Amino acid sequence: MQLAQFQMPTSSEKQFKLIMLVPLILAAFVIPFLSMATPDKLLSLSILCILGLGIFNLRAAFLLVIFLRPLIDLTVNRVLFSVNDITVNVLSVFGLTLILLAFLLPLQHGFSFKALRKEPIFYSWILFIAIGFISLFSSFYPSETIKELLRFLSIFAAFVFGVFLFASPKQMEVLIKVLIWSALPTAILSLNQIINSTGLPEGTIYRVFGSMTHPNMLAFYLLLPIFLCVFLLLSLKRTRLDVYLYSFLGLFYITILFFTYTRGAYLALLVTFLIVGVVKFKKFLVVGAFVLLFAYIVTPSLQERFNSIFQANPYGSLSWRISLWRDGYNYFLDRPWQGYGLGTAERIVAANRDFRLGSPDPHNDYLRIALDGGLPLLAAHLLTAFLLIWFAALAFFREHRPKLKNFFLFFAAFSLSVYLAAFGDNIINDTALQWHWWTLAGAALAVVRRRADFV
Repeated sequence: MQLAQFQMPTSSEKQFKLIMLVPLILAAFVIPFLSMATPDKLLSLSILCILGLGIFNLRAAFLLVIFLRPLIDLTVNRVLFSVNDITVNVLSVFGLTLILLAFLLPLQHGFSFKALRKEPIFYSWILFIAIGFISLFSSFYPSETIKELLRFLSIFAAFVFGVFLFASPKQMEVLIKVLIWSALPTAILSLNQIINSTGLPEGTIYRVFGSMTHPNMLAFYLLLPIFLCVFLLLSLKRTRLDVYLYSFLGLFYITILFFTYTRGAYLALLVTFLIVGVVKFKKFLVVGAFVLLFAYIVTPSLQERFNSIFQANPYGSLSWRISLWRDGYNYFLDRPWQGYGLGTAERIVAANRDFRLGSPDPHNDYLRIALDGGLPLLAAHLLTAFLLIWFAALAFFREHRPKLKNFFLFFAAFSLSVYLAAFGDNIINDTALQWHWWTLAGAALAVVRRRADFV
């Protein structure tokens, strides 16, 4: 796989970029005079600035977008405008910005998408999006299908960016550090919620959510920077100051994760650490086990939350989920091959199930996808999951560069843990996590195909 190299732009390329910049500048002059709220004007100008930066430095523009994405998750209810049944909010604009930036990739000198033609995971993604697009023609809620299709296109765009913008180990290390630091603002907001007890009240506890829409989304999002911090901690030389910095960040993120009280994320963290410890880092497994056990012993609310996973409570979360899955499976049997349309699962459950029974979210990504697009879409999703885990595991066994070998072990364990946790949660809806995860997957794919020293 021959990945693209940057070359010095020619004078004609510089002129072309300046021409592309003209409509953005004109739009920037027009926006202040439009009848929009001041925050919306500032957002529009910010998007224009990002697109302008993308014309000259696509990598910097992309890193800025993914750094900001977790922080703006709470703006999901901030509607900018509506077109028929389709509402456009701040998150939609960021997703469209990422897709528009992807169109700049072919304009970068030397880029060629032929490099992806030999990658099975590329075709599994294309298959998934194609089936999702076909579902639009039989969708019960076409507006929801269009929005969800654009969201998956943005995730796929993140994967492509990872392949072409972070194709060397050094570039991937920069990406890893940006992903770690991007979690800090929402973690600080979560800390404020812990101190002031302003999280989501549930019984006697307050579940923190930071800048996310729900504690579960924050919890699963934090798993990625946690595993990246631990990876750097175990891979950097002990004499480097970075070791202390990423140790602190990792412990901080784990602390915030505990206060989300998300049991599925607890299990995913345990599975990730267990795999990594058993395969290679035995000392890390022992130390990690003692730390987690200590946190469990000294935190009664954590004990209660974790113990409830294994308790047969007819009114508990597990029993509620089983009832929800049973109903959702019956809806799936009515349309097992075509589904109800991409992004419609929640609406279908809500239309058929009494609202007093709780949230209509399927709380199972595989059931959600089966309801959306039937067995064909589910098969495409399972194929993509298998190819990603297989790629990471194979890269671990074949890789001889120590730091990269460690990375692929962590990445394979993390991916497997998240796909397992998806049996009981709505992880595929966590767009911030999906953007970061698939960008890293693209970068990992590129690095494997290209030999370089990871220093």
